[in-house]
Amino acid sequence: MLDRESELAAIKQVNLSVIAASHGYEIVRKKSTRSSVLMSSGSDKILISKQGPHYVYCSVYDSGSQGTAIDFAMRVIEPGCSLGRARQLLRPFLNASYVSLAWQQNANRVAKDIRPSRLDLEGVKSRYNRFAPIAEPHAYLCGVRGIPFELLQSQRLAGRVRHCPRRGSIVFPHLGVADGDRRLTGYEIKGPDVSLFSKGGRKGLFISKAFAGDREIVFTEAGIDAVSYLAAQGDRGTRVASTAGRMNQHQHEVVRAAIQHLGEGAVVAAFDNDKAGDRMVEELEQITRSAGTEAFEFREHRPEGRGQDWNQVLREHAGLARNDDWSTRIDMAP
Repeated sequence: MLDRESELAAIKQVNLSVIAASHGYEIVRKKSTRSSVLMSSGSDKILISKQGPHYVYCSVYDSGSQGTAIDFAMRVIEPGCSLGRARQLLRPFLNASYVSLAWQQNANRVAKDIRPSRLDLEGVKSRYNRFAPIAEPHAYLCGVRGIPFELLQSQRLAGRVRHCPRRGSIVFPHLGVADGDRRLTGYEIKGPDVSLFSKGGRKGLFISKAFAGDREIVFTEAGIDAVSYLAAQGDRGTRVASTAGRMNQHQHEVVRAAIQHLGEGAVVAAFDNDKAGDRMVEELEQITRSAGTEAFEFREHRPEGRGQDWNQVLREHAGLARNDDWSTRIDMAP
């Protein structure tokens, strides 16, 4: 019989997609990769990945629901249960016969092989340097998404958005701004049929250039939303930033550093007006409070229509056709 610590360590190494599938979740293959698996159950969605030998998950909608299989048991399988109860719930998965049966019963609902994602920042930098700055109106970004070319050439955004030859896509670089580190850590790619994050990269922040006298920093979920907000609201001493979706723990420090770099002023939550955006507003407010309560005003500024993002607002204002079916695949980075 395993002792307590050995048992916990062994449970964390069980393929979490098998555990999730045994409790009603199934893989969404079109939006899963070798290192990041999306699973859904009803209206709930979780992302499963691997960090070293351990499988981990995070809820798409609940920023407080994340961690190892132990956390999954205490927050999803039986919310609020004790650690001892979580061990009881998961202990069967340490039995080879039980796991074999679970595999057979859920063969089409699980990910057989989830590979740990590996950082390759030199490779990320090399690939990013192949992308050219946008030097003329871009068919997708300007014509379809409605971003003014003049804004892309402004001091605020000059050089911050690049062209990707992959089906006329665009690239938003992510910087690691925590602890004074402003190196490239990855990049978002958006296009008519692609939405992904760089292989071998790590999410930091897409962030516009900073100038003395800036009065606010605005956080959105995607680079498209960040530049759309700037186009829709104007530059009032406004820095805009994107987290590329739900924040990971590393990004908390990056976001906090970006807020502190502003010195004083307003921190604006401009996330999508949906359930995931609701959670991100709460998360950003907590980070802002930890960065310095007195120095920063926190406020929420999201689109009025439920389900909208800032690019939809911009396109509707410009009279552009609505087309929300942009992406067919999502690659997630840690």
